[in-house]
Amino acid sequence: MGHTASYQAAAAHAGYTVFSDLIAAEASHIEDVQLARLAGAVLSKSPADMAALAEDNPELFNDWIGAFVKKKQEADAAARLWSAAIACLATTVAADSEPTTPVLAIGG
Repeated sequence: MGHTASYQAAAAHAGYTVFSDLIAAEASHIEDVQLARLAGAVLSKSPADMAALAEDNPELFNDWIGAFVKKKQEADAAARLWSAAIACLATTVAADSEPTTPVLAIGG
């Protein structure tokens, strides 16, 4: 049993789920980084290179498209959340019934 597996077993025996949650979060982060790198690599290739790769392995392309679509959907949902929160804050009425003017510091 590897170190990670033995730590997980000990944590599970002690009733802790935090450790496994941390491992899952780290795995998700690693997947996000790998997908971002893959997207960059795809964009850096020539159309001829991509066509050759697609011809050799069309299933791989379908997997990439599916992964990118999923990430885009997650990003769109997150953007909607942030937009709704910004809109809520921007329309908040102060105690004197005057609309407040939000201060947005975007990009630094």
